[in-house]
Amino acid sequence: MHNIPMEMPRIHTAASVAEAGREAARRAAAVLREAITSRGTARVIFASAPSQQAMLTALAQEPGIDWTRVHSFHMDEYLGLPDDHPNSFGQWLQQRLPAEALPRLERIRPDVKPAAEAAHYAGLLAEAPIDLVCLGIGMNGHIAFNEPGTSSPDDSETVRVATLDEASRRQQVEEKLFTQLSEVPTHALTLTVPALLSGRSLVCTIIGAHKADAVARAVRGPIDSSLPASFLRTHPDVSWFLDAAAAAALNREPTHPRTSLQL
Repeated sequence: MHNIPMEMPRIHTAASVAEAGREAARRAAAVLREAITSRGTARVIFASAPSQQAMLTALAQEPGIDWTRVHSFHMDEYLGLPDDHPNSFGQWLQQRLPAEALPRLERIRPDVKPAAEAAHYAGLLAEAPIDLVCLGIGMNGHIAFNEPGTSSPDDSETVRVATLDEASRRQQVEEKLFTQLSEVPTHALTLTVPALLSGRSLVCTIIGAHKADAVARAVRGPIDSSLPASFLRTHPDVSWFLDAAAAAALNREPTHPRTSLQL
């Protein structure tokens, strides 16, 4: 049991998806340039999702990033899909990062035993501190595939097998990544909450009206496992970048007082 303060998030609201992506990319680029300048290399974890498209497009165009010095990871991967499937998260990210970044992209391998791959990928992440985590949140408030009620900042693992909520699987269909629910895998390897929070700086890009309620709860509700995105408020350096649609519910009266909670 420990106290977790409810910090006021740094929220940047943009009029359009493209503008939100550009603002998020500017912040991410600043973190990468600083890490490269100070240590000669940068380590970053990327989410693979439509909400990240505008940010990644803008980030690839940011000046002054030596992508050959950027060591990239991704935060989750479906089990049961081949690694070259167009909806494989590693494949999605590989197609969107600059070509110069690809030799240092570490992909989660879905074609080996999950426990062995979880241990292998955790070892890669542990080799040096993570400078930057670029992420979004799901309609049900998940981060990576840390689903409601199953996730905690006290998780002892770095990477684990997750069972996907039906809401998370339906989101993949609603975002037209799969044509029907039966096509969406039921399990994935995911970085855990503490793995995501280990990054020195977090850039959270959230797009669309379908995320508005989850954003409002994450920003203004209790910090607990019912909404894993609420754990982002425990991090000292997280910036939220929203388009107007994703920010639409923030003007509503909060449903919970802003106090410290016990976890």
